[in-house]
Amino acid sequence: MAITIHGEMARGADGLTTIMNRHQTEMSKSIEKISTGLKINHAGDDSAGNAISEKMRTQLRALDQSDDNTQSAGALLGVADAAVMSMLDVVTEMHVKATEALGTIDDDSRQILDSAIKNLRDEILSEGGVSFNGRRLFDGNWGRLKETIDATTTYLGNYDNDTALDGKELHFANMTWSSEEDDSMYFQVGPEPGDGIKAHFMNMDELFDGLFVDLTSKENAEKTAKSLDKVTTRLLYQISEIGSLQERLEFTSSNLQMVNENTQSALSVIQDADIAKEMTNFVKNNVLMQATQAMMAQANTTLASFVNLLQPVE
Repeated sequence: MAITIHGEMARGADGLTTIMNRHQTEMSKSIEKISTGLKINHAGDDSAGNAISEKMRTQLRALDQSDDNTQSAGALLGVADAAVMSMLDVVTEMHVKATEALGTIDDDSRQILDSAIKNLRDEILSEGGVSFNGRRLFDGNWGRLKETIDATTTYLGNYDNDTALDGKELHFANMTWSSEEDDSMYFQVGPEPGDGIKAHFMNMDELFDGLFVDLTSKENAEKTAKSLDKVTTRLLYQISEIGSLQERLEFTSSNLQMVNENTQSALSVIQDADIAKEMTNFVKNNVLMQATQAMMAQANTTLASFVNLLQPVE
């Protein structure tokens, strides 16, 4: 009978040890969550939540990189926009000189204006060397301009596809870019394949195709003014293209940041620890462990008492 009692008490002490170890493990988990601020520190903490949070972190990295790409694309478009606006300023100055040559001035004055406008022409042609991170923007690799004739819009010029029209009216309904797949500059601005924006930059040779510059006579000054009108139209079309792309990039960047914030918020719900709750769990398990230790001490004392009772009396 004494052996049976001893066995029951031993098993009771072992049970208390198991309970104490469980409380100590829970305390360690709470301490880890409080120190890291994370609810999931190991896959075993929440296997499903861990898989979801890892996928979301991957998405966040892709979103961050996409926003970086968008900012880089915006910087490139800023360089292109500045270059084209500079060209437009020069063309406008050239047009002013052509208009001046149409006035009541003598041939000597026109000769001076002719020399000045040709210097401006040489200056604007040098803008074709604009590059960004080693990529030339206006070398003809990023789009070819198509001009479609239509009677709905009147345009005055004196050249069309290298054919002299001698001041006749040209009618341009619209200008479009060639639709070849590789005939554009591609910006990856989203986390998924295909989340991109294409940009077109005209070839400088095409921009000034048919440009006539001569102010030595009133007749030639008129042809020059009309020729510059055509170049101005092309520049304005390019500016419109760049401006629309800049607006799209601004919207894309704003959208990426909003998605990033929402994803961060969702990830926080899954992974961030509830510090107040973990502090409560820590205190609770600490109290329970101390109580278990006290019970173990009491159990050991009781067991020792029974053992003493079983000792033979001398």
